[in-house]
Amino acid sequence: MVSEGLGSGTGSLDDRPWPALDFATVINRVDDGIFALDRDWQIRFANLAAARLVRREVGDLVGSSFWAAFPTAVGSVFETRYREAMETQQVSTFEAYFDALSAWFSVRVYPSTDGVTLVFQDITRSRAFRAERRALLVRLLESEERERARIAADVHEDSVQALGVVTIQLQMLRRQLSAPSAEVGALLDGVGQQVARATDRLRALLFTLEPTDPQAPIAQSIRTQAAHIFDESPIHWSVDDLDVGEELLPAERGQALRITQEALSNVRAHAQASEVIVTLTGGDDGLEVLIADNGRTVDPARFTSAPGHRGLATMRDRAVVVGGWCTIEPTLPHGCSVRFYIPRAGPG
Repeated sequence: MVSEGLGSGTGSLDDRPWPALDFATVINRVDDGIFALDRDWQIRFANLAAARLVRREVGDLVGSSFWAAFPTAVGSVFETRYREAMETQQVSTFEAYFDALSAWFSVRVYPSTDGVTLVFQDITRSRAFRAERRALLVRLLESEERERARIAADVHEDSVQALGVVTIQLQMLRRQLSAPSAEVGALLDGVGQQVARATDRLRALLFTLEPTDPQAPIAQSIRTQAAHIFDESPIHWSVDDLDVGEELLPAERGQALRITQEALSNVRAHAQASEVIVTLTGGDDGLEVLIADNGRTVDPARFTSAPGHRGLATMRDRAVVVGGWCTIEPTLPHGCSVRFYIPRAGPG
């Protein structure tokens, strides 16, 4: 059997003359830069990638003080994070710009009682790519909002006003008919009701298309949305915004409001709820929004958009496109929760 030839005898894997590899040989094969510093901040080891990334020679680095080798790091975020890691003995990860090399670095700091190990990469090109991608995303989202506003203006100035004219003409026609028959009267009533329903639907469409006030706090904009969506509805709503934190940038703010609008509209149309609560929780990195209702509890497997409708899928897509996430879950004993997170993205 094949297994009988493994582990012993000629040709055994265990008997192969594996070459001896020392620590430096192994570490010098990796692309990440690695510095090993002792408690006195002396550089005890530097791999080839580290020397290449900082544009120095290994022999010039090993044995010297880290602060003497990189004097511009003194007083910078690099010194602060390295000393914090040494003091707390907690692994730290951060990104920072190093002026002396005109480059961005991603750094992982691994402390021990004997010193710290720094593992780092030059991320200048990847940050530039991220900045370019974000600029493109912002332009696309701004273009979407402008197109929505244009369509809203067209609908208002054309379709809604045209239906208003039809309503007036129906009223004039009714007055011209001194004694219309029951059939004609019913026909006029039916046409009037159809026009009124079409006008209401167009006004609802206008609300979904029109942009919100970009200067208003996001919680205020959500209250405006809820007041409009639940107008003449028995559903009680509230917005808890005690801990929102810093406002989102316009692109992220727009997506957050679109997701919230879709979720609230779904509550009004489908949840059979009597109450919905919107909770905003801000942090240093982003904003989390929870829309929870006490309506029907639905099997998670059914949380998919019906054919021809992309409401639920679009909520997820809007969150993902700006680096966030969106979940839709049942709550017990009743109701459904839409929870999404939008990061506070920076320019790069």
